[in-house]
Amino acid sequence: MRSETQARDFPAFAAQVIRPALGVAEYGLSPGQAHLVLIEAGASDGPAPLLSAPQILWLPQGEGRRLRLMAGSRGMHLALSTRGLLQAMPTGPLFAQLRGLLSHRLVLSPGSEQRRIAAQMRDIADELYRAEPGAEVLVTSVVTALLILLWRQAQGDRVYPRSVPRSVVDGFVLLVAEHRRDHWRVEDYARALGVSRDRLGGAIQRATGLSPQAYIHREMLAEARDLLQNAPLHVAEIAFRLGFQDPAYFSRFFTRAEGLSPGRYRRMRRAAAGGQDQSFAAWP
Repeated sequence: MRSETQARDFPAFAAQVIRPALGVAEYGLSPGQAHLVLIEAGASDGPAPLLSAPQILWLPQGEGRRLRLMAGSRGMHLALSTRGLLQAMPTGPLFAQLRGLLSHRLVLSPGSEQRRIAAQMRDIADELYRAEPGAEVLVTSVVTALLILLWRQAQGDRVYPRSVPRSVVDGFVLLVAEHRRDHWRVEDYARALGVSRDRLGGAIQRATGLSPQAYIHREMLAEARDLLQNAPLHVAEIAFRLGFQDPAYFSRFFTRAEGLSPGRYRRMRRAAAGGQDQSFAAWP
C-alpha cells in the first residue's frame, strides 16, 4: 500500500468509460486511490466481490485490485486520490456518516438512481478529458453529489430529508444542513416548516439552548473550521463555497465568532497538527 506522501502524486480524480470487449477485460485499480465502479451491463469474473449488473462497487484507499469483467460488460470507473476525496466530501452533518461509510468496501444496487449516477460519472469523464479552465472545481461538485447518492443507496429510504420530520426541531436541523449555504433567514425556515418564528425559536431554544440564528451560525462556523483545516482552498474560495458573496464579510463573520482571522486560524491548526497523519483514514 502506498504511503500518504506517495498517494499525493495521483491526480484528484481520474475517470474512464468501461466499454464492451469481445473477451475478458482487466482494469488495474491502484491501492493508492479509492475507486467507484458502476457496472451497467455484464458481470465481473474473478476474486470477490463478484458483481452482476446493475451494481456499484466502492473500494476505499488500500483495497485496490485488478477488476476482471466478462465479455460485453460496460460501465464507468472513477478513481479518487486522498486530495480528491478531501475536496469532495461534504462538511457538516453528513461528513462523519460518509467518512464511516467510505472507509469500507461496498457493493450496492444503484436502484432507481442508476441513470443519474451513470450520467454524472460520464459528465466527470468528459470534463476531465476536455480539461477546460475550472474543470477540477466542476468535477469536485459532481463527485460530492455522487458520494451523497452512494450514501443514500447504502442507507435506504431512511435518509431522505423530504420525509415528514418527527418534530419542528428535526425539520429545522435537516433544513439547516440543506440550506445554510443559501443563507436563509430564520423566517425562511419557519415558513418552510409551517410554523411561526416565535414557535420555531422556542422549540430550538428548548432543544439546543440556542436561538435559531445562533444554531445556524454554529453550523456555518463548524463547516468553515473543517474547510480551513482540511481543504486545499484559498480563504476566498471557502467563503464562496459557504455562500458568502463577499470574502471580506466572511472574514469578519469568522473573526467575530472565533477571535482570530480565517488565515490565522488555518495557520494555528496546521502548526498544531504538525506531522500528524492527514490521510482520509485519519480524518477526525
